[in-house]
Amino acid sequence: MPLPFILAAAAVAAGGYGVKKGIDAYDDNQEAKYVTKQAQKKYDEAESRLKRAHSSTQSDIESLGRLKFRLYENAILPFVKTFSQIKNIKHNDKLSGADSLPSMSANDFKLMKSESLEIEAIVGGGVASLGAGGLAGLAAYGGVGTFATASTSTAIGTLSGAAATNATLAWFGGGSLAAGGYGMAGGMMVLGGIVAGPALAIGGAVFAAKAREAKENAYANLKLAEKAAADMKLATTKTEALGKHFQEMSSVLEAIEALFLPQLGFLQSVVRVSNDYKTYGETEKQGVFFTAALAKTLKNLLEVDMLTQKGVTTAKSKKLMREARKSLQ
Repeated sequence: MPLPFILAAAAVAAGGYGVKKGIDAYDDNQEAKYVTKQAQKKYDEAESRLKRAHSSTQSDIESLGRLKFRLYENAILPFVKTFSQIKNIKHNDKLSGADSLPSMSANDFKLMKSESLEIEAIVGGGVASLGAGGLAGLAAYGGVGTFATASTSTAIGTLSGAAATNATLAWFGGGSLAAGGYGMAGGMMVLGGIVAGPALAIGGAVFAAKAREAKENAYANLKLAEKAAADMKLATTKTEALGKHFQEMSSVLEAIEALFLPQLGFLQSVVRVSNDYKTYGETEKQGVFFTAALAKTLKNLLEVDMLTQKGVTTAKSKKLMREARKSLQ
């Protein structure tokens, strides 16, 4: 008769073991859910910061593109038109009191004049014809050769030439790479050569496995999330640095614009009275060359490459900005 008691005891023991395993499984599942939430939180916060940095820097780049367009339209082209009317000009005359500004030679002006035809083709379509990609290309490279235009009616909606091969610029400017859905992973990849980690296995699929495996997967995902968050933090830092670089160029160009436009107005008034350099007094002559020197400074800044093909800020653009700030002091 003791057998039933033995079986009963065994059943109780088995039941107790099952209850313990059930509790363990529940605890593992709860821990897996908590760790998974932590992993998702880390990832989401880092992604959100990168998105904000991307949006802000994209705005900085497009603002510089619009500023450059405005300067080509309202400063460079009117200067070329006015300066072209002056006859008997002596390019070897010296500009007193402005040694820090570059002098404009006859060849400099000849080049500027020939390029003005291409500039007219760009501005003729209006700034809207550039699109996000065109604005980004104009901001980053500036040279009129960046764009392929057949006539003034040709719309410029995509990046071309050197700009198209720059993944960083495409990410910001809506070029071919970005159009394919680069997203935040693209941002991590193009900025500094960071390779985005594998997609996080976060979600219901994790909990379809056994509780123990879910727990292990959750911790594995936490490590992936931490790695991805670190990558996005670095990408965010680089994105913000690019934004500051473009902001600085905008600031320098606006300072020169504020100085140049009144000088351009003076030059236009001089030419309306007489277009013969021989008839000019010292004030008029100095005005001619001061305006020309500012125009050359402006043109150099408008056309300097802001980024390398690897998406890194160029030393030349930084140098020109320093020199321009110094000359304006």
